[in-house]
Amino acid sequence: MLKKICIFIILVLIAGCLASCNKSPSSSLESYPSNNGTESSSIGKLNTDSLKPESYYTSYKQGVTTGKFLETPYGTYFSSADGYLYYSEKGNTKYIKLCNKPDCSHSSFDCNAYLNGSTIGYYDDNIYYEESNNINRMDMDGSNHRIVKTLYEGNINNFGYFHNGYYYYIITKGGTMGALGNDDNNLYRVKVDDDSKPEIILTNDAILQLRMFTIAGDNIYVIECNVDDTKFTSLYSYSIISKKWLKLTDNWTGAGASYIDENMGYCYLKNIGLYEYVLSTNEMNLVKPLEFENGGTCSVFYRPDYIYLIHYNNSSSRYMNQILYIYDRDYNLIDSVKFDKINNRTTAGGFMSDAGNYIIFASNFKGKPDYYIDKSEIGSGNLMFHKIEDWQMQSWPDIGSAHN
Repeated sequence: MLKKICIFIILVLIAGCLASCNKSPSSSLESYPSNNGTESSSIGKLNTDSLKPESYYTSYKQGVTTGKFLETPYGTYFSSADGYLYYSEKGNTKYIKLCNKPDCSHSSFDCNAYLNGSTIGYYDDNIYYEESNNINRMDMDGSNHRIVKTLYEGNINNFGYFHNGYYYYIITKGGTMGALGNDDNNLYRVKVDDDSKPEIILTNDAILQLRMFTIAGDNIYVIECNVDDTKFTSLYSYSIISKKWLKLTDNWTGAGASYIDENMGYCYLKNIGLYEYVLSTNEMNLVKPLEFENGGTCSVFYRPDYIYLIHYNNSSSRYMNQILYIYDRDYNLIDSVKFDKINNRTTAGGFMSDAGNYIIFASNFKGKPDYYIDKSEIGSGNLMFHKIEDWQMQSWPDIGSAHN
């Protein structure tokens, strides 16, 4: 049963499945075509008061849709399973297809917004995306697409994401992580903004059973599917500096319910609770026992201000019966709310990410985000989902002022 859950989460991750500071956009806009191409509006300028450190925008973030939801200094970008790249000024405002081509219908493969569901990343005032065996770059307005790197020869799948100016990836001849047919046990990375070639940073057979990898500081953490259905997943660490490989524990979970930073690991084990793993001492402690009467499964997402736990029951309409529980970082339950916006038992939807002051949800992972929670309502007794409404953009992002 655990193996089936493992495979399901991999599929969700895949299906759902990161120029210069003084440079101006190569293509400026006076107006931006709407989704139907008949109306126009403009995009809001950068709010320098809300800027976070650059690493916040360039680093990998845990989420259901790995490498598909991107927060930048200029707004939020989402690479949808419908193939198109969407832009939202603040994350809780309407998502529009990112194309400024004149007379474009925004419904064809030659639309600037069509990325075929590619993984996306932000670095140095550009959007990067992976397509087949290439790394591509475009301007923040969705224009000027060009290939900047070829990873390897041949039309072979890979899985990876962008992190701090690199694309980290594994080659998946079998189609997905952990699939039969995968025979390359290397983890690669390539710098996105220079002329360097891809490099191998880790070689290990655990790559062939990979469920997910994460990077924290100078360490890579590998989550491996366990072939023993009675066990949880295994967690390994690898130091890029010392080249030391260690097994940390056989009691771990997948990327949808775990997080690792430079000092600690965090995870949820089904119907046991929330754990902390102290990396310096290799101690794993149960810090919040949790047991749900109706069983089910949980996703857990760790953010600097809150922990989001989403519980799904065991029914065939699990996505129609999901509850968001919000904890502070001391594991105190602050609030909860049911996400009841999915009307079809065969539709998958739910938590996407958070962006600034908002928690973003989608009623269909194959569409675009359409609901949000305002964090100011947490603990107020009035927590609710708000519909993402239409909006009017004011002007195009002023990229040149990003870091002045």
